[in-house]
Amino acid sequence: MAETFVLVHGGSLGAWSWAAVVAQLQKLGHRAMAVDLPGRGENPYDVQKITLAVHIDAVARYIEERDLRDVVLVGHSMAGIIIPGVTVRMPERIKRLIFISAMVMRDGESAMEVFQTGGVGSRNGRTRSRESMTDRFRRHQLHDASRDLQDFVIAAIVPDQMSVLSEPVAMKDFYALDPLTSVIVLEDDLAIDPLRFHPLFTDRLRNPTIRSIKSGHGVMFTKPVECARAIVELTEGS
Repeated sequence: MAETFVLVHGGSLGAWSWAAVVAQLQKLGHRAMAVDLPGRGENPYDVQKITLAVHIDAVARYIEERDLRDVVLVGHSMAGIIIPGVTVRMPERIKRLIFISAMVMRDGESAMEVFQTGGVGSRNGRTRSRESMTDRFRRHQLHDASRDLQDFVIAAIVPDQMSVLSEPVAMKDFYALDPLTSVIVLEDDLAIDPLRFHPLFTDRLRNPTIRSIKSGHGVMFTKPVECARAIVELTEGS
């Protein structure tokens, strides 16, 4: 059966980052699309005014405008604090959530609380400098990619409003919904330690199905075929 996948990118990236995974999902006979979060690509926005609610609104609006239903909502990294809010907004449209090395918060917890010593970003709400973003991607997000691939990605990344990571994330209604969830563990991730992601984050979900990929954080760039296959397998395994 053909599925409908909506893919939400993580920090500093855009819908473009999912291009190879979207192509693979479509090749496998599914409907797949990626959304630009506010402040990048086809969704221009003042970075200084971006909040978590703005991100959630953007993804929910994307789904509503296209009248998508039975959506498998896929979130990478920072998108883990976004896709639960989208699900609460429109539970009748969401079939399953797939967290790819993505943050899973307790109710009222912020991402910065979890990563205050993990190098995710500063508490001052400022955007990262281009130099620090470049270094972070080379060392932690794309350490297993070729230099040419690193250069390609880094040329397209954009600053994020880091204060979003300091916002408390409302999760009570999401956990009350108890939606179907799955996770993809990236075994060589240096941005989010695999042991921090699983089981620290994944234990907060009720009986998620799990797949692992031997990849760093930028799996959509380095292992798009494996990523797409894992997404489909997790969806079909329900």
